[in-house]
Amino acid sequence: MKRTVSILALITLFFLAVSLIIFPLINKHYDNENGMKIVVINRMIADARKAAADGNAVNIDLDAYRREYEKRAVPDRVDYIDIKDMSASEKSLMADPYASEMIYPIKGTDNSLCGFLCIFYFTNDIRFTQTVAAAALIISYVIIITVVISGYRLMVRPFNTLSEYPEKIAKGRLDEGIPESKSRLFGKYIWGMNMLKDEMSLKDKNINAMEKEKQTLIISIAHGIKTPLSNIKLYAEAIERGIYHDDKKPDEKDAETAAKIKQNVDKVEVLVKEIMDSSAKVDIEHKSVITSFYLKELKEMIKKDYASRMELLHIPFDIVCENNPLLTSDKDGIYKVVSQLLDNAVKYGSGAGISLRMGSQDEDVIISVKNKGNVLSEEECAYVFKSFWRGSNAKNKEGQGIGLYVAKKIAESLGGDIFMKSWASEDTTEVTLIIPI
Repeated sequence: MKRTVSILALITLFFLAVSLIIFPLINKHYDNENGMKIVVINRMIADARKAAADGNAVNIDLDAYRREYEKRAVPDRVDYIDIKDMSASEKSLMADPYASEMIYPIKGTDNSLCGFLCIFYFTNDIRFTQTVAAAALIISYVIIITVVISGYRLMVRPFNTLSEYPEKIAKGRLDEGIPESKSRLFGKYIWGMNMLKDEMSLKDKNINAMEKEKQTLIISIAHGIKTPLSNIKLYAEAIERGIYHDDKKPDEKDAETAAKIKQNVDKVEVLVKEIMDSSAKVDIEHKSVITSFYLKELKEMIKKDYASRMELLHIPFDIVCENNPLLTSDKDGIYKVVSQLLDNAVKYGSGAGISLRMGSQDEDVIISVKNKGNVLSEEECAYVFKSFWRGSNAKNKEGQGIGLYVAKKIAESLGGDIFMKSWASEDTTEVTLIIPI
C-alpha cells in the first residue's frame, strides 16, 4: 500500500510539473504570435490609409501577405467598410459572431474619417487552447490514477496476500487456507496452493499417525519384555539361594552363574527404560530464530490470520494487547504456540467465544487463550502436554495428541512454559503461555 501511495504521489507531481511547463509555453507561444500579428496589422492599416489618401479603393490582398508572413499571423478575413455605407458596415460587423474582430479607423489626407478596416482572426482564443490543454491533462491524470488504483486492487493487493502464503506453509502453518477467488488472474493459483496445503496437512497427519503407531508398538514391546525380565531375575535369585536344591543350600557355581544372569537382566532393564523414555518423545522440527520485535507485531499477525476465520465460523473473538514491550525472542515460534492454542480453542470449544489477552508483567510476557465449552477435569489438565495424549473431550475430533506437546517444547526452548486451568462451574478453559522478554 505504501508503494502504491508513493506511485500516486509521483504521478500527481509529474502532472503538476507538466502543468507548470505547458501553460507558460502556451502563453509564450501566443505572445510571440500576437507580436507578429501586430506587425501585420500595422502594415495593413498603413496600406489602407495610403490607398485612402491617394483616393484609391482600399483592397487588402491576404494571399500576398500570407506569402510574406507566417499564415497564423495573417488575418483570416479583412473587410473595408466605407463610412458612406453604414448599413453595410453593420452587416459586416455581424458576419461571424465567433471571430476575434478588430476595427481600425482609416482617415484621408484631410484627416477626415473615410471608413473602417475590420480584421478577423478565427483562431486567436488563448483561453480555448488553455481549456483544451487543461482538460487533456485532467482526463489523462484521472485515467492513469484509475488504472493504478485498479491495478493495485486487482493485482498488487491480492498478490501481496498470496505471497505470504508459501512462507506460512514453509513454517508449518497449515490450518488456514487461502479464501477461494473467482479472479481469472489468481483463481487457479489459489486452488493449487490450497491443494498443496491439504496434501501437506494430510501427509503430516499420516506421519503423526505412523509415529504414534510406531511408538505404541515400541512401548508395548518394552512392557512385554519387562515381565519376562522380572521372572528371569526371580528365577536367578532362586538359583543363587539354592531354593531348587533338596537341602536348600546354594551351589557355588550355580550362584555364580545366577549372579551373571542377574547382571545381564539389569542391563536389559536399563535399555528397556531408555527405550520407553525415548518413545515418549517427539522430534521438534522448529528452529528458533531470535530477533527483536514489539508485542503488537505479534498481535497484528494473529489478528490478520484469525479475525476473518473466526468471523466465518461465527465465533466471537476478542484480542487485547495491554501494553507493547520490546521482546528479544522467536516471533514465529511464539506465533506457532499461540496459533496451536487458538486452533484447540476452536476445535474443542463450544463456539460461544474465544478471548486472547497479551501483555507484560515484570520480566515476562503473558499470553492467555480462554474459551467456553467442553472443559477437562483438573486431573486431565495435568496430562494435556504429554505426547499423543488426548482428553475426554477429543472424541470424534481429528488429531494425534501432539500439538500441545510441541507447543510446550517450543515454549520451554525459549525459556518459558505453558499451563492449563479449567473451571467446570463456569464452563471455561484457559491456557497461559509465559515467555521471558
